[in-house]
Amino acid sequence: MKQILVLGTGYVVKPLVDYFMDECKYEVFVASRDNDRSGQIIAGRPHGKRVLWTAKAPYAELDRMVKEVDLVVSMIPPSMHPIVARACINNRVDMVTTSYIGPEMRALDEEAKKAGIVILNEIGEDPGMDHMDAQQTIDRIEAEGGKVRSLTSYGAGIPSFEHNRNPLGYKFSWSPMGLIRAGETPAAFIQDGKKIKVSGEDLFKNNWLTDIYNLGTFETYPNRDSTIYIDEYGLDRGVDIYRGLLRFPGYCSTMQGFKDLGLFRSDNSQDLSSKTYRQLMADLVGVSDSPDVRLATADHLGEERTSDLLARYEWLGLFDDAPIAIRKGSNVDVLVDLMLRKMAYAPREKDMIIVHNNIVAEFDNRIERRLATMRVEGRPFGHSAMSRAVSLPAAIASRLIIEGAIRQKGVVMPTSSEIYSPVLAELVEHEFRFEHHKIVL
Repeated sequence: MKQILVLGTGYVVKPLVDYFMDECKYEVFVASRDNDRSGQIIAGRPHGKRVLWTAKAPYAELDRMVKEVDLVVSMIPPSMHPIVARACINNRVDMVTTSYIGPEMRALDEEAKKAGIVILNEIGEDPGMDHMDAQQTIDRIEAEGGKVRSLTSYGAGIPSFEHNRNPLGYKFSWSPMGLIRAGETPAAFIQDGKKIKVSGEDLFKNNWLTDIYNLGTFETYPNRDSTIYIDEYGLDRGVDIYRGLLRFPGYCSTMQGFKDLGLFRSDNSQDLSSKTYRQLMADLVGVSDSPDVRLATADHLGEERTSDLLARYEWLGLFDDAPIAIRKGSNVDVLVDLMLRKMAYAPREKDMIIVHNNIVAEFDNRIERRLATMRVEGRPFGHSAMSRAVSLPAAIASRLIIEGAIRQKGVVMPTSSEIYSPVLAELVEHEFRFEHHKIVL
């Protein structure tokens, strides 16, 4: 029986473990500091084992776990992945993550190759399914004698149209703190041959509306540094490239307002036991606690008092004369706690993932737009679309590695046909299917 070590018990882990245990019949060790959550994921199945472990534990403990298994799936914070990768290299054990490849991880490429292992990254929803469909389309265009002129790619994890029922247009199907941190990450893309850089501070200011084929109009803002994928996709230097996130309109101004108010701050832990939300807001905008805190907030942000932005903050509870629910923490801790209370999915509600690629290619006698769109909704009282979209590509790829179908070595992304072809094919069996359209321009 093959053995898998899964590190972490976050929002998206259970479908991964279900796949390993129910479909592959692997023995799975779920390692986490939350033993109760590990037990919920394993759900009493005999081939599941809980391991009490924290990322702060001595390296020897991680090394001991890794050497006993056939493959490691790391679903812990990305900053920890290089440490896990080092243990995998030392023990010649393959590794899979859904996270972006950072500089530290990329630097381990040669060592991973020498160890004869693959460390597969960016194999989730976005990044992941977006990469695989884009690379498959690029390969097809080139096989037909065409040249890619631009690539635009979008990803989204948002409420379904049916259950988009709060003024912020968002609910949490993954880590709220992860969302906040991603909202502070710089970005870059290439438009009309010019590289455009966006600071983390100004990320949400750089947004615009975009129409997604057959789905409607959304707001988009740039997602990290798109330009690094020109080489990864094998594209010419002159190609325009943009990778962005999709949200319902109004989201970016809401998040930028949080930033401008200082609600993203994590460096000011304080005693909150005698403070109300209204008092916190009064402190943030520099006024005394009074019923006019909303007006002062409007002035601070340069908004009208009747602004939709202020209405969203009022709905969230930021102006309430009620004790803050957490006793101690930073501004962002207060914000995240409020969001989790007001913006979680009810068991019957559905989330929705969207992955959309728009590639313009030039052929000898025509220019074509190749569109690919995937929209999948979550299952009421079951797994969210986001949890399945992130974890199933990683689970399928892990099985292919264990079975020897993926032979690549080193630190890689899912942009080779030996990875994307079988993974995309099996994802269709799990209802994750791209709809493709070709438009002659």
